[in-house]
Amino acid sequence: MAPTSAANPAVHHIETNRRVFPESRSSSPTTSKLSVMQTLPSDVCNTISHALSHTLVEYPHFVGQIQWATDDLVKDDIIPWHLGRPVVVHGTLDDPGVELVVVNYDMNLDCIVPSRDQRAARLKEWDASCFPQSDFLPPTKIALMSLDAIEGLPAMAVQLTAFKCGGFGISAKISHPLADAITPTNFMHLWAVRSRIILGKDAEPSELKVLEPVFNPSLLDQVAGLCHGSPPDPEKIAKARSLPMHRFDWWEEEAPGYQIAVKPNSQATMPPPDELSRTELSPSTPPPWKTWDMGAAVDHAQIRFSAGELARMKDAAQANLPENLKSLRVSRLDATLGHIWTLINRARGYQGHRGVPPLPANFVGSPLLLGYVEKAGDEAASEDLGSAAGAIRHMMSLFTPDAVAAYIHDAAHEVGPQRLWQAFVGSQHTLVTSWVEAKTYEVDFLGTGDLARYVQGVMPKIDGLVQVMEIANTGDFDVSLCMEHDAMERLLNDSLLRQRMSVKADPQKLIQNFMSNGLF
Repeated sequence: MAPTSAANPAVHHIETNRRVFPESRSSSPTTSKLSVMQTLPSDVCNTISHALSHTLVEYPHFVGQIQWATDDLVKDDIIPWHLGRPVVVHGTLDDPGVELVVVNYDMNLDCIVPSRDQRAARLKEWDASCFPQSDFLPPTKIALMSLDAIEGLPAMAVQLTAFKCGGFGISAKISHPLADAITPTNFMHLWAVRSRIILGKDAEPSELKVLEPVFNPSLLDQVAGLCHGSPPDPEKIAKARSLPMHRFDWWEEEAPGYQIAVKPNSQATMPPPDELSRTELSPSTPPPWKTWDMGAAVDHAQIRFSAGELARMKDAAQANLPENLKSLRVSRLDATLGHIWTLINRARGYQGHRGVPPLPANFVGSPLLLGYVEKAGDEAASEDLGSAAGAIRHMMSLFTPDAVAAYIHDAAHEVGPQRLWQAFVGSQHTLVTSWVEAKTYEVDFLGTGDLARYVQGVMPKIDGLVQVMEIANTGDFDVSLCMEHDAMERLLNDSLLRQRMSVKADPQKLIQNFMSNGLF
């Protein structure tokens, strides 16, 4: 496979590059429509590799071939659209498998990333811009890294990296239609359990049962209330489009600042020009291309908040909710995101600017919706944490089971799902993903009970990306933030970054708020 980036050849040595398949393989193909080591000891390497093969028995679609749906494949579907609808075919001798890369890395871990204790104390704002992420990712091109790259490519690739000190790291890349952030984390946990079993370490059978995946994309479609031959339900469409979700049209070439480089990617899921010219598209808005400077230097910082700091932030936000939001119960995540959002807006110089049904816990797939909160610049940069945190909690509360079902109903009738983007980045937008409660630091392949030294989501360095991760059972949050260089410098020097953690909320306001909510 062609590499996607070049690693440092002085320290990075690929020892093995091969495809891994389930230990037992199906005899017939299955097609699933997707919803919208100074040397690592060879026995350890072999154990982890063998455990991967065991784990893929329960994730057979991860070794399959992602394809675009065809007319024949969807002709009997309730909504017979095929453009932009991916499917995964697995259980054949032509399955591409999962690519496994084993690398020896001639450096110690402490020369690459600080320890958890260091990041909890003297490096609470750690500049991660120089962390060599690409060195630890498999150099394999996987399906749908761009919409026009799919045929013959594996859907998943993993890399096992052995460090000079004897430590090791495991990374994975997977095609997004197969998995959101939680799915690969659950996969890693199951893989780790399988590894511990092979090593003879303690592993409860109940762990396997809890982690047993449910791969059934139709669970999402069943809630949409779709009927053969029926037009879209106007009531559901209206409810779906009333949700706070952006509808940026990626196909709109007349949008100011349109990036022509995205066109080949978009064409992979667009109808032919003659068909598109007579097709009525759903309402949309042009993407704000001019607010995203793709050439800007971007820094990456990891900001650590302790459990105590998070508790004080949460209390401060709860105590200072606006009157119209006092019925809401703010979470630690709401408060953290409100705090970070405020800091981002201050760093970007927005002070003074005024603008005119639950799925199973082990469900595997990518059931993502992106809601948005918006405020005028001056309000968004205000020190009033309650307003920002409350707005985030209010936005989340709008995504009721009925509203989500209506959204799926609406999305099922889209001409091309990839046309509408629900988020943007750049100087006026922030894109957030949360891995809280995913237990990423607890993944244990060797049964030692030790936590991971460092876990990082694979994200590009793009202005406006935020990721929140929980540090095991410490109660701490690790916030990964990518911002334009000068704005990042202002944010890290902003006294407000830690000010809210040292000042407790007004006890009287907190008590009044709790009493008014029946929570005291």
